Amino acid sequence: MKLTDILYASAAALGILPAQGVARAYNRGVTIRAESGNTTVGNALIPVVVGGPQDLFVPNSIQANIGDVVQFQFSNGNHTVTQSRETEGCQPMQATDPSAVHSGHIPFKAGQVDVGTFTMVVQSTEPMFLYCATGPHCQTGQVMVINPKSNTQLANYAKVSQAAKENVDGKHVAGGIVGKIALEKAAFIPAPPEEKE
Repeated sequence: MKLTDILYASAAALGILPAQGVARAYNRGVTIRAESGNTTVGNALIPVVVGGPQDLFVPNSIQANIGDVVQFQFSNGNHTVTQSRETEGCQPMQATDPSAVHSGHIPFKAGQVDVGTFTMVVQSTEPMFLYCATGPHCQTGQVMVINPKSNTQLANYAKVSQAAKENVDGKHVAGGIVGKIALEKAAFIPAPPEEKE
């Protein structure tokens, strides 16, 4: 995936593109809807797409205020949103803090009419480090930071995660609410099924 595709998808997911209704297809099929951002006054609803054919968080870095709501929307495959420490990539913070964020595994399969969500209210402006605890997703780059303090914090966290010996799952759902929304309300259009040869 090109950097421009990542930036475009991030802008689309946040609803900050200049034209409403504009969408762009990724090279492997998932499309992010431009009109998915919240434009009301007050606490922001920030959609984050989890998964897709590239196994990423889109966007993978956001700034959020206390009280803002981050809604993780699960696309293509089976993924988690799991909190870790900056220096302990792919290791759940729940090992020492039972209240640390973990969504549990939330799958999305072709043909579904609902999208699984994990919705959390931002409690702090301090950085929060998140990863997907499915298979090698964390080590291959499915990580994100909420409220990074610098432009390099996400890249540094991704490097730490890439070097992790194993990807460890959380123990229980915590830090948010598991739910679902109608597919047409999601911030993405799912990738079409792969054709069999």
